[in-house]
Amino acid sequence: MKNLKICAAVSVVLMSSSGAFALNQADTANATIQLVAAGASAARDTFQAEFTANCQAGTVNLYRALPTANQDFRAYSCTLLNAAPVPVAIRNTNATVYYRAEGGSGWGPGSIAKNQQIKRLVVDGTCTLVAAPGFGDCGVTGYTLAADGGTGHVVAATTDLGVSDEEPAMYRGENWVGLALGSEPAPGVLEALARSTGFAQTFGILVNAANPATSISAQDAASIYQGTYFDWNQVQEQTTGNALPAQTITVCRRENGSGTQVSAAVRFLHQNCGTSSEGFVVQPAGPNGNPVVENTTTTTLETCVAGAAGAIGPNIFKNPAPAGTKYLSIDGVAPSKVNAARGTYDYWFESSFSKRPGLAGNANALADFLIARARAVAGIPGTSASAFAVPGLSGNSPVLPVAAAGTPVGIGTKGGNSCKTALGQL
Repeated sequence: MKNLKICAAVSVVLMSSSGAFALNQADTANATIQLVAAGASAARDTFQAEFTANCQAGTVNLYRALPTANQDFRAYSCTLLNAAPVPVAIRNTNATVYYRAEGGSGWGPGSIAKNQQIKRLVVDGTCTLVAAPGFGDCGVTGYTLAADGGTGHVVAATTDLGVSDEEPAMYRGENWVGLALGSEPAPGVLEALARSTGFAQTFGILVNAANPATSISAQDAASIYQGTYFDWNQVQEQTTGNALPAQTITVCRRENGSGTQVSAAVRFLHQNCGTSSEGFVVQPAGPNGNPVVENTTTTTLETCVAGAAGAIGPNIFKNPAPAGTKYLSIDGVAPSKVNAARGTYDYWFESSFSKRPGLAGNANALADFLIARARAVAGIPGTSASAFAVPGLSGNSPVLPVAAAGTPVGIGTKGGNSCKTALGQL
């Protein structure tokens, strides 16, 4: 009997050492590889899918800040695969990725450029333990984005990997985060960050589901976002050529530094593109008095649009649209990753990955691996409604006609410059 007990104990030890078990709170906190990523909320779920797709079965644990409103902090942990495509040096190793989407894209490259620590999630024994794909909750109290401060399961940490919806140069001027990050970095610092272009993402004009509009012009969208238009009867429905019914426009925007906000500022108002541009309206009201509401997360923006019949705002494209909302066609072209990949829908941008200077060892190996996945069509989840692959990266080759299913490869690339139209179209 004693020998049987000893054998059982040895078996448990061997099973544990093999890594084939779910990582609990202590395993997550003490994982051999710790990578701190910060930035784009639009890319958050795609990034999670890229990481967990290379984990051993049954080892994944996911954590998030509670309450989830206005404090978007997560942690993903697992034992990495003991096989390709995971690099040999980090195979069969416990790894934790802390992903901060709170505040949006600008906090990633911005904190690296300023060499400034920002908050990430803390996982410990007081967080709940839930089997993936569920999320364990880690309580956070009194968090504010302006001060980047709160108590409980958050701690100041150095950002290893900045994930942004556009290249760092787009986060200048009106699009700089400010707040706890303070003033902009010196000229040239953001622009000089070493970066890699990742997958492309499709954005859209989100409106309340009750809005009778189906398609508007890019110029009308620009007039709404700069505040020149303040009532829907100033906007033409393109399918009929008639003005839309009168209703006050409520603009639901994101905060400065959000990649979603930058997407609208660049596409419609040409900000940071070396030409004259207009400012995006700010809360509480536009120049003609219509309501403007700033939101610090994608979720709260979607709630804002769903909550007011005349509401409009920029958002990552989702299919189906969030409850109570719908997306408009732009100049007669419906938003979709397939139309974006084909080159007929031009409201899309190429994501960017910026590593902290000096990042080394296993954390650097994991960062490089995740970046490589984000650059390759095989690494982008086909379930994403917005993400598609950029041609010319990691052997990505467009195939015409562009497929409606899976992950298409675009027929053109902006070459990492958000101000450009797609280059090299076939």
